[in-house]
Amino acid sequence: MKKNQTLKSWVFVIIYFITTGNNYAQTSTEKQNPYSLGTSSEFLRQIETQLAKTSRDSQEIKLKVSNSETFDAKVNYQQEKSASEIHLEGEILDKNTGNFSLIIKDGKLDGRIILLKDKKAYTYYSDSKEDAFVKEIDINQIICINRPEIHKISSDKKIIHKEENLLDKTVNVYGLQSFPGALGCLFLDFDGYNLPAGSSWNGGLAIYATPSTITPTQLQIAWEVVAEDFKPFNLNVTTDENVFNTYPTNRRMRCVITSETSIPPGYGGVAYINSFTDVTDPPCWVFMKDADIVGRNVGETASHEFGHTLGLTHDGNNVFAYYTGHGNWAPIMGESYYKNITQWSKGEYPNANNLQDDLQIISGPGNGVGYRADNAGSTFETAIPLKKTGNEVAESNNQGVIETTGDIDMFSFNTSGGNTNLNIKTASRNSNLLLKATLYNSGQTEMISHTGNVNDLSLPITFNNNLTAGDYYIEIKGIGEGTASTNFTNYASLGYYSISGTIPSAAVKASKPDNINIYPIPIKDKLNIDFGPVKNNYHVEIVNALGQLIYKTSTSEKVLIVLFSDKPSGFYRLIIKDNRNNIIKAFSLVKQ
Repeated sequence: MKKNQTLKSWVFVIIYFITTGNNYAQTSTEKQNPYSLGTSSEFLRQIETQLAKTSRDSQEIKLKVSNSETFDAKVNYQQEKSASEIHLEGEILDKNTGNFSLIIKDGKLDGRIILLKDKKAYTYYSDSKEDAFVKEIDINQIICINRPEIHKISSDKKIIHKEENLLDKTVNVYGLQSFPGALGCLFLDFDGYNLPAGSSWNGGLAIYATPSTITPTQLQIAWEVVAEDFKPFNLNVTTDENVFNTYPTNRRMRCVITSETSIPPGYGGVAYINSFTDVTDPPCWVFMKDADIVGRNVGETASHEFGHTLGLTHDGNNVFAYYTGHGNWAPIMGESYYKNITQWSKGEYPNANNLQDDLQIISGPGNGVGYRADNAGSTFETAIPLKKTGNEVAESNNQGVIETTGDIDMFSFNTSGGNTNLNIKTASRNSNLLLKATLYNSGQTEMISHTGNVNDLSLPITFNNNLTAGDYYIEIKGIGEGTASTNFTNYASLGYYSISGTIPSAAVKASKPDNINIYPIPIKDKLNIDFGPVKNNYHVEIVNALGQLIYKTSTSEKVLIVLFSDKPSGFYRLIIKDNRNNIIKAFSLVKQ
């Protein structure tokens, strides 16, 4: 009898584990596999049937996400533009801070369920056959969560003091632009925002986001941080809403900087991943709980959230979800409050948990903006002459951007001999660019090289040399410091720089370059080079974006016509020289 009871007990245990194991396996499989909703049209009919059974004032529906799980949802926003199009947003009931969004249009389904408290998310989608599905995914692939709240005090008070002393107090801080005319726009909205209903936030309900409490001085610093982070790209960072409104909804993003902290509570900022091209125009958010938060940290958070909207996820390591950096450096998509150099990353640092290539994703076809056009050639042949007035090289006339990893900008100048003084510097605050500048002689032999100061990237590189008469070149590029383990590589050492100083005027004046004009721009089939009324002999060269010489001739004609019909679309460089082989003018060309 005892043996029989023992046998029965073991049989019960085995059956229990088989049953629970099968249930666990079924649940795991359900989470891994998408749940079919029929076709998009069938799913639309199911939703409409549920809505028809409820009153307009209190509409509740059920959202089934697997064979074993269904959510009760309250609809807060509903828009039907046609029989095949519906847009719903609302709350997941009995789930604190749970919300959903559904858009069905012309057989395509798009949507999400987000359960912030449970850190769970589901995505709705349809395939090319218009079959509709819902699937549980990592919440971090949909929304930025747990961004630490913004700190009130910078890790370096001396830097704050220096920034405030250098600010131009006459600037209109609500009219700032980093790249007017760029293909895309990032808008920093500081002065309050009426969030419309159906915006993918707040369960579909409208809300007024109160203005930020930031001071004008710190606002300008915040804008400068974001402008410098996105300097390599074809993006205009602005504080002017009128500028923002000129861009299409799929080429712009609003970041609301607000003292409102309920969307959602407890975070420094929040954003939807890959929402930059979303035609529903959902903003991202930065939350300021305190009035005396410094602009640098507001800017760091805004760049982080903008990064999410452009497709980036968090940079952490095997311990922390947000990597705080090492040496002087931290990643923008980590927690970058504590380091003086913050850059985009591709997970080169030790134990990185995210190997996304930030630069490639931001500039990729999915966002439709790309990099800025290169402002200078990368070879001696494509070097751009420094612009001078007399002996003066003015900073306002000699500016550039290191746009891509390994980018080299080459400049040329001619001197009559004597003391040459040139200062090359980055942005005066919050630069991402560690400079290296090298001086070459006319024989293209390196003479001297300087690098920037990793502890303060804004300190200028200075060449103060007594040079003999002749031609010279300056090479400018971004570099790293140490290794990815000790500091950072040249991967995202990118950004703005300027050149200023004095160069003794050349003994022999070049032909008047102001009389030389080119047209049409952009080029279609041919380029016209008009040398003006004074007849001289000119040497003309054209190189492609790789620095390869594709055209060379000498001419004394008033107008030279160069055929471009056989040349591929892209960027080119036109160099015009005199009989002494001095570069007298250079042009950047674009062939459509």
